[in-house]
Amino acid sequence: MVHRRNWLGMAAAVAASATFSSAVWSQGFPDRPIKLVVPFGAGSAVDTIARAIAAQAGEQMGQAIQIDNRTGANGIIAAEAVARSAPDGYTLFMPNDGIMAANPALYAKLPYDPVKDFAAITLTSTVPLVLVSHPSFPANNVQEFIAQAKAKPGALNFTSTGSGSAQHLAMEFLIDAAGIKLTHVPHKAMGAALTDLMAGTIPVMFTGISNVVNLAKEGKVKVLAVSTTKRSPAMPNVPTIAESGVSGYGYAAWNGIVAPAATPPEVIRRLHTEFAKAMANPAVRAKLGGLGFDLVGAGPQEFGELIRGDVVRLGRLVRTAGITVN
Repeated sequence: MVHRRNWLGMAAAVAASATFSSAVWSQGFPDRPIKLVVPFGAGSAVDTIARAIAAQAGEQMGQAIQIDNRTGANGIIAAEAVARSAPDGYTLFMPNDGIMAANPALYAKLPYDPVKDFAAITLTSTVPLVLVSHPSFPANNVQEFIAQAKAKPGALNFTSTGSGSAQHLAMEFLIDAAGIKLTHVPHKAMGAALTDLMAGTIPVMFTGISNVVNLAKEGKVKVLAVSTTKRSPAMPNVPTIAESGVSGYGYAAWNGIVAPAATPPEVIRRLHTEFAKAMANPAVRAKLGGLGFDLVGAGPQEFGELIRGDVVRLGRLVRTAGITVN
């Protein structure tokens, strides 16, 4: 019994020492640049959010936060790389809901677990999507769009940036809610999708407001509705889909920042504090709000709960809609 008490005492001392060392180490964090991996290309909606927030947070901490655009495979390449990185707070990841919550249902063997392999830091923003069409498309509102779809089931094409992407999920929610049938023609990048839309090759799609706000002003695309339950301040005259007659519809893509699992809690708290402060900065809010991004800044617990809940919600949609990876 004496030996057991000694062992327990030693174990407690080691644990206390490790906790103390972690706390002391985190006080000096960061002492070198931080890398924020963004699984989308430069100029994309997520990249725009990441750069604005990272620049402000880096200035606050006195260390640069460098953006690493790592695209491909529905975000899997970037997610796996970050999940395997050292859990020290110097490699972070900015995924969206598709990567964290839809991919687990899309892929039988995913090289990362969105819940077990990452530590949630902050929900940065929710992103309203808009249903847009080519200017010549006969429908001028959601009800006319639904009528067009019901007139010729499956004949109407829509595009997105890939199976399970936010644009795809938004349309699948509408397909389910409105009882219509469309054909998905995915692209690998938003630029290509918008090019086809403006050329009239693809008549309709969902996309982020930032991608089309100027195109809409120039008359190059027609905006039919916004996906969220409330109208967007960036396009206040555009009705929601629910307002347009599809009761209960509401979808917003989201983005957040996570770190590899086992990153010290003190570091997670410091990062959340700095990112939340950056998102509260008036200049950052003005810049991103004008592009249709709703900044949130929710903490690790709330963001973690959102991820776990959406793994179930979006997973159910993927399976019900029969979405497969192209």
